[in-house]
Order: sequence, then structure tokens, then C-alpha cells
Amino acid sequence: MANTKKTGPQDKENPKKPAAEKRTAKAASDKPLESKAKTKKPGAGPKRAPLIAKTYFAKYGESGKQWKLVDASGQTLGRLATQVAVLLMGKHYPNYTPNNDTGDSVIVINAEKVRMTGKKWDQKVYQHHTNFPGGLKTVTAKEMLESHPNRIIEKAVWRMMPKSRGHMARHWFSKLHVYAGAEHPHAAQKPQPVTLAHTTEGR
Repeated sequence: MANTKKTGPQDKENPKKPAAEKRTAKAASDKPLESKAKTKKPGAGPKRAPLIAKTYFAKYGESGKQWKLVDASGQTLGRLATQVAVLLMGKHYPNYTPNNDTGDSVIVINAEKVRMTGKKWDQKVYQHHTNFPGGLKTVTAKEMLESHPNRIIEKAVWRMMPKSRGHMARHWFSKLHVYAGAEHPHAAQKPQPVTLAHTTEGR
């Protein structure tokens, strides 16, 4: 006679589930809870701008390329050279790029009327070597002013250029035009007069 298991009233209310259903229920409980994606509300504000702005690099010929006219009459040599170097490099523009030419061409007139403070006309010397034995040549600033007044400003501006830029420093310097008197051959370029920040007129 086969063994028959008696079922009580509790077994009728909670019947046993098959083994397959138990495995699927257990696998579902082991899965991590997935975060619900937040839905954007209609009418929300614009997307928030990034906290760090992108660095802008100007392309060749994008800015600058203007002609500036600087009068060196009564200007101190060092202060004049620093401001001329800034105009040549284009550091007065917001899109200044160190590896590109964003500066202006500069014309300096009345180089013979530049001034130096103290006793620099007699104490300051310029030296160059001829590459021959004993070929060191020394010239004072006063002698340079009498023979080549434009070289005084050219040497001062060149020494204000960043030497780490190499070819760019030579390119910026090539846009400098210095003349001893008030006349210059660049009238066709229509240079704009520039008032320097540090003037010494009337002192």
C-alpha cells in the first residue's frame, strides 16, 4: 500500500512552491538595486557652465597686425623699451599667444632725444667682439648716441624680449623700426600714435 502524507489545514493555505520558482526568486533578490534615473523636469533652467574655462589660442594673423607710432622724446630708455616690447609681443591683447604673432609693428621716432637717468651716458657701455684676437670693442652710451642713436633703443628692446621664445623673439624684434629724427617712411601704413603709460615730459 503506498504511503500517503496527510495534509493539514496549514498546507492547504500555503502550498509549497516548485524548486525552479525558488531559484529564480533567490537570484532576483541577489541583484543590486538599480538607481532610478532622474527625469528632467519640464521648464528647468539652462545647463550649468563648466567651472574651468577653456584656454584660447589665437591663430596666425587673427589679431594685431596694426602699426603703432611711439615718440621717444624725453622718454626714459628702460621704461620706453618695456612698453615697446609689450606692443611687439601683443601682450596688451586679451588673446595673447606666446607661440604665435599677435603683436603690432612699432615705429619709434626721435630716438636721439631719449633720456637716461644719473650718469649713465658716461658709465653705461656697449661691447661687441669681432671674433679676432683682441677684438673686444667698447663704446659708451654717449658715443653710441652721437654715431647711431637708433641702436640704443634697439638694444634695449631686444634685451626686454624673452630669450626662451627663440625664433618668436627674433620675429617680434623684426617688426621694430627706429629712426633718429621725426621722419619715417611708413606713412602708407597709417600708424596710430601711442601715449605711453610712463612719461617724463616736464620733469
